Amino acid sequence: MSRDIEKYKNINKSLGPISTFLIQQLSKKGMTVFTTRDAISLVDINPRNLNKIIHDLVIKGWLRRIEKGKYMLVPLGVDSREPYSENHYLIASKLINPYYIGFWSALHFYGYTEQLLNTIFVVSTKRKKEISLSGVNYKFIRLKPTKFFGISEVKIEGGVVTFSDREKTFTDCLAYPEYCGGIQEIVKGLWKAKEELDLIKLIDYANRMQNSTIIKRLGFLLECLDLRKGIDFGHLMTLVKSGYSILDPLFPEKGTYDSRWNLLINVSKEDLFSFKRT
Repeated sequence: MSRDIEKYKNINKSLGPISTFLIQQLSKKGMTVFTTRDAISLVDINPRNLNKIIHDLVIKGWLRRIEKGKYMLVPLGVDSREPYSENHYLIASKLINPYYIGFWSALHFYGYTEQLLNTIFVVSTKRKKEISLSGVNYKFIRLKPTKFFGISEVKIEGGVVTFSDREKTFTDCLAYPEYCGGIQEIVKGLWKAKEELDLIKLIDYANRMQNSTIIKRLGFLLECLDLRKGIDFGHLMTLVKSGYSILDPLFPEKGTYDSRWNLLINVSKEDLFSFKRT
């Protein structure tokens, strides 16, 4: 008989009644990633005793510790000796608050890039050091509260995870191309998303960020891609402030200057739109 079946059959034998009840309740409610506070809401027990029970469940392989006070439930069918990780987005949802999954991770979630990294980009108004769990890195990007908007909730495997919506994803990426693989990934993503994006909303988001560089990059790319639906480019140009910004901060600061959008074009258009030829 396999070890996972033995584990399932012997749950009441290997655990005490409170531990068994906690595991069953976590499983029943789909709380595969949870905090100590979540667990307290499920069992009527002294917090100190609950911490001892949780520690024992980690030792026995029923739970995995994510970080202090945060855990994930190992399914009954998983051998506790084998590597296991719950959905990375669910884990990210418990690491910091407020938060949303953004940048490269959101681009991939929406299907706008094929690039898959072992890094989950988590946006918050708070600071937190990057951590690594089960071979996955969680990188935290801090934004000012005034720039923390454009959020969408998504149900994933019984939990709710917060992502930047499509328009905010591109707005953030245009502000910090280094967190999404550079301007070429943004261009490719904009082209793939052209039927799904609300361009007026995208421009409104860009303006709300109070960063003229976003407007410059966005206007230039929309014009080059000929994405014009409902856009008043004349008005968009009035939002462009003086001084030149660099198109892609990941490339050397050399190239040609576009005086209409006040941009240093440091990536050739041939390279920028090479995805159209593949």
